[in-house]
Amino acid sequence: MSKEENPFKKMPTILMPDELMAKALRRGEKVANEMRKKELPWLLKARYVEEHKVRTIASVVADNLQKVIDKTPPVRKLPKFYQEMVEVLVGVDEFKKSLGAFKWASELVRKLGNEYAKKIRKARTPQQAGKLRKEFVGRVKSILNQIHPEMAFVAVAREKLKNLPTFKNLPTVVIAGYPNVGKSTLLKKLTGADVEINNYPFTTKGINMGYMEDIQIVDTPGLLDRPLYERNDIELQAILALNYLANLILFIIDASEFCGYTIEEQLNLLKEIKELFKVPIVVAINKIDLVEDEGKIKNIEEKLKEIGVEKIFKISADKGIGLEELKEYFFKKLLFTNRENIKELANENNN
Repeated sequence: MSKEENPFKKMPTILMPDELMAKALRRGEKVANEMRKKELPWLLKARYVEEHKVRTIASVVADNLQKVIDKTPPVRKLPKFYQEMVEVLVGVDEFKKSLGAFKWASELVRKLGNEYAKKIRKARTPQQAGKLRKEFVGRVKSILNQIHPEMAFVAVAREKLKNLPTFKNLPTVVIAGYPNVGKSTLLKKLTGADVEINNYPFTTKGINMGYMEDIQIVDTPGLLDRPLYERNDIELQAILALNYLANLILFIIDASEFCGYTIEEQLNLLKEIKELFKVPIVVAINKIDLVEDEGKIKNIEEKLKEIGVEKIFKISADKGIGLEELKEYFFKKLLFTNRENIKELANENNN
């Protein structure tokens, strides 16, 4: 079972200038203490100690910055879904620019380390060697302070990106709808996924995942019925999941309207999704246990048929009503169909 691994999982912790400098100075002092144990003439030993301090500090700082670059995947080589998520969550241009600052600083620190190490070898007194080392440390601090904004930006970006889910290469159902219509409750009931559920909009701040045997279920943040350019970052994550991950879209309608949105508003959003995405869409009328008027449910069904929805389920995610029928449909639609397609392809290849 292959996975579409989150490419940002391996990004290392980003140390800020003071933290990185402190780490480098500690390592430099440790190396210097080892050098001091050597039996050498006093001037040669002083040069030796200061040179190794400089080289160690340069190495720790430059390697740490370079590690961030090496462990961060090039955005242009990522799957389209992740490229778009970077744009939505942090901004591709700003992300690239900030990583460019890491590269600039890493190369400059390494270059200065070599230059000052050579100068220290030629120092005429221990005091001169020490002065050169202090000058080098000052310049490194200045370089790190210069890229402090970029380091802070990448640190924040890392926290956002490393929590993106890992997707398996499985048939995928993406659950969509307005906030608070019961998407996360349904995901939890279908898959047992541990998701936050509260009675207020936008509990889901990002994409949640769950698995029902060999079917991947994606719970998206709530969408609002407004133009794409007006949608916030949370809503745009839902758009990306629908666009790049879905083999089937399950649209949820809150029949009780306790979500705060009318049936008409929810139907308008469904119409927009049908126009935007060329993926099969089924609808689950949720919270039927909270609707006493059966005529209201029938009216919703009629309007859905007018829109062109072919498959409609009546469920209560909270009470578990109608979920077995929904599961059976997913298995038949996504697993059985896929297996039949595989068999047909195998027969064609054999012939």
